[in-house]
Amino acid sequence: MAQPFADQVVALFGLSPAFLLLTAVVGFFGFVVSATFGIGGVVLLIPLLSMALPPAQAVAVSAPVMLVNNLGKSWVFRRTVNVKATALVSALALPAAYITARLASTVDDRLILVAVATLVLVSVVVDRLRAPSTSQRMGDVALLLWGGLTGAISGMCGAAGPPTAIGLRSYGLSKEAFVGTVAVFAVLLQVAKIPAYASTGALPASLLPLAALLGALGLIAVAVGPRLLRRVPEQNFRAVVDALLVVSAVWLLGEALFMR
Repeated sequence: MAQPFADQVVALFGLSPAFLLLTAVVGFFGFVVSATFGIGGVVLLIPLLSMALPPAQAVAVSAPVMLVNNLGKSWVFRRTVNVKATALVSALALPAAYITARLASTVDDRLILVAVATLVLVSVVVDRLRAPSTSQRMGDVALLLWGGLTGAISGMCGAAGPPTAIGLRSYGLSKEAFVGTVAVFAVLLQVAKIPAYASTGALPASLLPLAALLGALGLIAVAVGPRLLRRVPEQNFRAVVDALLVVSAVWLLGEALFMR
């Protein structure tokens, strides 16, 4: 007797068909934002996945997804990447990301939920308060040290968009160089984190089909995202994104508060 479709979906992806569809839609939306503004790819996806997966696994499965997504962005913006900034921000970030990624599976789920919620809220505040230009430029040593903090946050929370944005924007990069450099830096971070997640069991083989599906959506978003967003007034779009981010953060904090 043929296995029902819903059971096949659950067996392959570990999620119900309805929840998988919701995850795909939310993930694609987040990748569209990331393809346009440089950050934001998984700040919606991780909170949603943590409804169905342990928080450590929700964080871990985002790593191969972001690897694929940022490989696409790195290719698109390859001519704008600032090599010096990439080297400085990565030097301490990569070992820090590996270490905290190995610790993620041992940390209390409540702490991960609160950390991700805080990251989401910070992303909203940074986006709202960030000026088009800054008079205080971050120096080489400061960017090096800031990279270590960014890597530690990335390994534990799965994403580090806000601190990355603060550091590389303050370093004085142009818009194009910012997007390209963030993409290459994100690729390096995922390469550092994935072995750590896999070795600790936070990223089991059973989650790879889900990661592959979301990664494919991430590549599609890189191709079509900017075209779609040019039709939407930026102010209205950012307001919707911010509202969704705040709702997801509040939900995470509530789950952490009432988790048994």
